[in-house]
Amino acid sequence: MLALNFNNEEKSLLRNVRIGALFTFIAVNLRFVVGDIIKPLILFDVIQPGGHGHGHKYEFHTPNLPDMSGDVITIILFGLAYMFISSSSIKNIIRGMMYTCCETESKSRESIRRMRDVIIAVKNMFYVAAVGFGLYFFSKYILTTGLEAFFPEESESEGVPFILNILNSAIKLCAALAFVYAYCKYLGAHRHTKIVLYMFFFIRNLLLTNMLGFVHGYDIEVGAPIIDILLPGILIYATFKYLLGNKAPQQGFAEQLI
Repeated sequence: MLALNFNNEEKSLLRNVRIGALFTFIAVNLRFVVGDIIKPLILFDVIQPGGHGHGHKYEFHTPNLPDMSGDVITIILFGLAYMFISSSSIKNIIRGMMYTCCETESKSRESIRRMRDVIIAVKNMFYVAAVGFGLYFFSKYILTTGLEAFFPEESESEGVPFILNILNSAIKLCAALAFVYAYCKYLGAHRHTKIVLYMFFFIRNLLLTNMLGFVHGYDIEVGAPIIDILLPGILIYATFKYLLGNKAPQQGFAEQLI
């Protein structure tokens, strides 16, 4: 796409958008790794401070060192993505593309419109992922930590703690689905892949937040780390489907911005 007749400044800006989209995608994947792969390894004592046999464990329900380290790196990646995507010149290039559309031949006009749409969509993808991370961060470091610190476990099924737990569970679910949306948008995932990813994270969050436990009274939270074993396979499958799906009518941002 960068081979179109854009000037050097426009090509540089488009390249910045592509880099910003890549940083966003890496941040989303890191969020999956930290929240859905490392956490189960902590729960089952695969990852321990100082290695096995030291008698210490990372806390599963509240932020721990691997969690916080991954979140810091994710914030840095989102910051870098924002720097590349939010350039004030991006608005000028979009306006220039719209103006150029009126003065070029039909084929070039269609290419310019498609590129303009991709730039706007990349920005939207970033904002959805950033909002998802903001919800995740608020739930993890404020709501969850506050509930653990100020309310005893036996009071979580009544009154204010119950309402806050429901709110926290809803925020976690929205954050997870926002990341899935950004992931699917970047890869241009097929309909079946989207369904699998959305269903996986919906079921996982129902188990992790123990929403079903509020109904029947049993703690089924441990089911989430167990099904997280499937996540690496799902992500690898989705990536290979993208890499092998060059003839698919729906393309991801990565392919359209090359």
